[in-house]
Amino acid sequence: MNIQNFEKYVDNKILARGIDYYESGYVTSLEYDDGEWIAEVEGSEDYTVSVTISDNREILESFCDCPYDWGSYCKHQVAAFFALRKNGAQSKSQNTSKKESLSDILTKLDKQTLIALIIEYAKIYKPIKSEIELRYATKIDITKSARDIIRSSINAVKHRGYVEYRYINAATDGADTVLQMIEDKIDANELLIAVSLGIIIVEEMMDLMDSCDDSNGHVGRAISCAVDKIQDAVLAMPKNHKDSKNIFDTIMTHALSDKYNGWIDWRMSLLSALVPLCYIKENREQLEGYLTAPGSQKEIWHQDYDLRQKQGILLEITTLYDGKSAASKYIEENLDNIDFRNMAIKSAMERGDYSKVISLCIEGEESNIQYPGIVKNLKALRYTAYNASGKIEEQKLLSLEILLDGDFGYYLKYKNLWSKDEWSSVISDVLEKAEKTSTRDLYLKIIVHEKLKPRILTYCRKHPDAIVNYHTHLLPEYKQEVGQIFSNYIRQQAQRANERSQYSEICRLIKTCDKACLGATDDVCAEILFKYAKRPAFMDEMRKIGKC
Repeated sequence: MNIQNFEKYVDNKILARGIDYYESGYVTSLEYDDGEWIAEVEGSEDYTVSVTISDNREILESFCDCPYDWGSYCKHQVAAFFALRKNGAQSKSQNTSKKESLSDILTKLDKQTLIALIIEYAKIYKPIKSEIELRYATKIDITKSARDIIRSSINAVKHRGYVEYRYINAATDGADTVLQMIEDKIDANELLIAVSLGIIIVEEMMDLMDSCDDSNGHVGRAISCAVDKIQDAVLAMPKNHKDSKNIFDTIMTHALSDKYNGWIDWRMSLLSALVPLCYIKENREQLEGYLTAPGSQKEIWHQDYDLRQKQGILLEITTLYDGKSAASKYIEENLDNIDFRNMAIKSAMERGDYSKVISLCIEGEESNIQYPGIVKNLKALRYTAYNASGKIEEQKLLSLEILLDGDFGYYLKYKNLWSKDEWSSVISDVLEKAEKTSTRDLYLKIIVHEKLKPRILTYCRKHPDAIVNYHTHLLPEYKQEVGQIFSNYIRQQAQRANERSQYSEICRLIKTCDKACLGATDDVCAEILFKYAKRPAFMDEMRKIGKC
């Protein structure tokens, strides 16, 4: 994308807004600094745009710190591009004055001036004070300072108790700072502090979730990162660490708090983090006690999923401390857990025990009949076992069953199980059954694959919308019929259309039909021009394709 023609790569609405910003003088500064152009653009907030341009004026890279993420470029970048074009953007190889960097300016200051400057700005902006204390002070309540930093970022952008989508990144700045601090504490072997900081992030971010628009998942990611850091702290802990019991109790208490009701995955991730600390008998008994206790009736809607996650952690404990044999026994005793059943199937498949695989799959299909996705996966595994054990008749029955369930991927598998002579009689039965299934396009995919043009034509007459994607399979033999079906479909769409996007789509259909069958749309276009002459937008779209 070149600075001279960038307009064609930008959404029209964003382009119009960018032009308006540029022409309104919202680009308040444009300077070249360390290999890139930096523009300051005013708006609802002030934003900074950076642009890197090559010698031949290609835009190599561009970034804006605004929250817009619906497209490749925002209005602030577009305004900056126009400013660069107007001012004749130069590449870094050319003679351009360079702005003195902040680092260069601060390096020139003496110690006392730097201290005075930091104290002055810390008074104005309290998060600076909290972050300096958090990172460098030796006698402070570090957890309080961490919480203050997180809350300061949130409160700075909260309006009437709510954080809007565009400010959500800024709201989590404090959490990002504390996340970095956790890494420092892990490196310093201050693991209890690291865990405590992670818990503070989770608590504050969960509170924020109730009063913000987290459409981009930024707050959720901050929570997930904090949980990951807590896990890292536990994994970094040597056996018999002085704080191991304290850390176990801290995480356990936090994970079982009401904050995690409805957030099973985060709760289970924290409980899973405790497995390495279960070498202490008391820890193991406490964790297993919770994992084997009956679930709350209040959370019955996700009890199955909750139970599977708990059993997964119990398997981790058993594998780590009791060995593979005990773990295998635990899996076999709990095959109602689909994750365990899949483990057992994989194990049997690896050792070539296909009879075991088949029986595990059939049992699983019967017990999970209410879960179509699980049944589909088990059938696929059963087919693999039939194939590996050379059971041709079983493959025929199952591949046809899976095919008629709507999985066209099994069509060739089924076909290849028959000889050419056999297939000529089998295909009729397959087509009859496929036509009766609830999966509409299965039958169509089969007749297209088999190049059964008379059947494709009949199908398109019954389902006119199919002509758009499948007309090429009817040419050239049925050129006239294609034109007729297309024209009738265009008429139907024109009767329903009432806005420009629909008119534009109808014109696209006309162009597609004309390309396939030149002149086939002459009559329907004449009808549209006569019948909808008082719809300017429709006439405008027809004019664009040369029909008006």
